[in-house]
Amino acid sequence: MKRTNDSDFAVKADAENPRSGRIARGRLFLRRHVLRSLTRLGERANRSLLLPLASVPIFLLAGAAFPAEPDAWTLDRCVDAAQKNSFMLDSRRALITGAESALRASEAARWPTLGLAGAYTYTSETQKLNLSAALPGIHMPSVEFGDGNVYDAALTARAPLFTGGTLRQRARADAAALRSAEHDFAADSLQLLWDVRRAYYQTLGAQARADAARHAAERIERHVQDISAAMTAGWQSEEARIAATAALRQTESTRIAADAQARAERLRLGNLVGAPAREIFPGGDLDTPLITDEPAGGTAVESRAEMLALQSRIEQSRRLTRAAQGSLLPALSAMAAYHYGKPGVNVVENDWMDYYAVGVNASWTLWDWNARRYQVHQTRAQMNALDAQRGVLERTLVNREQIALVSLHSAQAALEKFADRVDLERTRLALVEGRWRQGVATESELLDAQDDLTQAETDAISATAAVRLAEADLLYASGH
Repeated sequence: MKRTNDSDFAVKADAENPRSGRIARGRLFLRRHVLRSLTRLGERANRSLLLPLASVPIFLLAGAAFPAEPDAWTLDRCVDAAQKNSFMLDSRRALITGAESALRASEAARWPTLGLAGAYTYTSETQKLNLSAALPGIHMPSVEFGDGNVYDAALTARAPLFTGGTLRQRARADAAALRSAEHDFAADSLQLLWDVRRAYYQTLGAQARADAARHAAERIERHVQDISAAMTAGWQSEEARIAATAALRQTESTRIAADAQARAERLRLGNLVGAPAREIFPGGDLDTPLITDEPAGGTAVESRAEMLALQSRIEQSRRLTRAAQGSLLPALSAMAAYHYGKPGVNVVENDWMDYYAVGVNASWTLWDWNARRYQVHQTRAQMNALDAQRGVLERTLVNREQIALVSLHSAQAALEKFADRVDLERTRLALVEGRWRQGVATESELLDAQDDLTQAETDAISATAAVRLAEADLLYASGH
């Protein structure tokens, strides 16, 4: 089998397509330049230095000068990166950690506590008892109660016996707050997934439109070349070449704008996945659907993360209301303490001793200018406000799913029409081009047919992207 060298390939490509020929000649020039540089280096350097290079194929060294293909990201990879690098989710995780700590603190408040205390006091005057003054004629020693120095170390245990249910209700309120934080994290994760899906398919759509604009420019460029060849044969005029070149410039400007839009979408996707100022190239297929089954709608809104979070907040407000009501009742607690000190309970001996004490403490606030009752009213009003918000959220979720379902069906129907239009415009362009080559179609008719095909292809791409975005909206509206 005969092997074609690079020069033959460049000549053949130049004959088929001048643009491809220029690219092939550029690559051939680069490879020859690298080979010439290595040859000069071998003449100047030691052979031992060139020996490792001699085993490297020259086409690998030449190919290193061309940039590698951009790394293509799948949708799953984008979602994983976005979840790992999301500051919003990091904030939610911190809130969950704080809610867990608050729950443990409120539960710990219901159990007995143990404390250690120490004290020292000095009193300049102490009590003295002179018995001789009480019994005249009898000499009795005076009794002094201590020397003014008091030392005391105490190990004290306290346990709440009854608090009107305040401690229990606060612990349950903090448990509801923890569940609310967890549901908020799930809701934010779902929203992030929705944002990434939309950005992913918006980027795919922008890239597809840029590719369509590029193909349209290449198609008109080939037409300009056909006109140049026809001018040589004498059956096309300079006016036709100028008109085609002007159409080419218009298409090239459209391609530049489409490329800029694609770059902007890739940068937005990069920001979502945690790589700002980096273009992320999606490697998915715009024609691959997100939803394979026929969507039915009617998802139970009670199972949505947003609804569960709001219900947990309502439960938290209800528990806080009961805790505030419990503060209106008396409180009862038990205490036990072990003391070791000097003089202890025997101040006459004034020596180190240990002793213990046990007791019960009862307290009841009888009047506080209705401060606690106002607190009950405040927590109850917050609960009623959250209960009203639940109705608004339920209606919003139901309506959002229905709108997403209608939008998806409309986008799918529109896509079918746009796809039919593309087929018709391609057939029309082939017919007009055939008539143009026979000289029975004007240049304006051909350019109009090419513009109409480009517009039809662009509209079909936008319609396909609209279907994918509508699928993403429906998945988000149904909690997936």
